[in-house]
Amino acid sequence: MRQIEAFRAGFNQVFDISSLQIFTPEELDYLLCGRREMWKTETLADHIKFDHGYTAKSPAIVNLLEIMGEFTPDQQRAFCQFVTGAPRLPPGGLAVLNPKLTIVRKLSSTAANASSNGNGPSETADDDLPSVMTCANYLKLPPYSTKEIMYKKLLYAINEGQGSFDLS
Repeated sequence: MRQIEAFRAGFNQVFDISSLQIFTPEELDYLLCGRREMWKTETLADHIKFDHGYTAKSPAIVNLLEIMGEFTPDQQRAFCQFVTGAPRLPPGGLAVLNPKLTIVRKLSSTAANASSNGNGPSETADDDLPSVMTCANYLKLPPYSTKEIMYKKLLYAINEGQGSFDLS
């Protein structure tokens, strides 16, 4: 009880807590913590930026948008946590995410090594995992050969990469 009273007193010094009584608990949760519902499949492409080798029509992007549209609510939260660092989007959803969610083509580690060795590029994207820069809402996505491989790699990354800087 003492901790709650200390929190209330501290909060009240910054913002008159009585002013919050006009909101329901659900409205406060929404305003302070963001949306629980994540996105609608039909509007995904409208709120995502594609760059560095990808466009909205790229096969990998078409697959990604289909996969994102098929995610369960728990998978959407895990994906959002993986890419942005937060399990919820801000009030207004993807449309107001700042910076905008950006998907870029990730060169395979083998291709990068081969080109630096002078052996020429060797695309083995199916061996690589997607990576992120959460501070910029930036997803680096390899051009996987199939939607199924992309789905498995995304699920692995979003589940195993939570709270880790290994996939940055």
